[in-house]
Amino acid sequence: MATVHLMTQHRPLAGGEAVVEADGATVGQIIDDLDRRFPGLGDALRAGSSAGIDGEIHAEPEFVRVQPDTVVYFVAPLTGG
Repeated sequence: MATVHLMTQHRPLAGGEAVVEADGATVGQIIDDLDRRFPGLGDALRAGSSAGIDGEIHAEPEFVRVQPDTVVYFVAPLTGG
């Protein structure tokens, strides 16, 4: 299972947890797994979160493939130009 670090504003939706484990082959599947366990968390993560995946930031992480030992940090969306 991937290790997932949540932003402060998402933690109440996950029972106050800062770090959780989730299953999936892509970040989107991880979000789906989290939403099954914590209803509403999936929508919150999809509504404007970037993700740091094994040290690389992805502004649109939904289809990024992950491994069982992947570490995902959900972060505020990237902006700028």
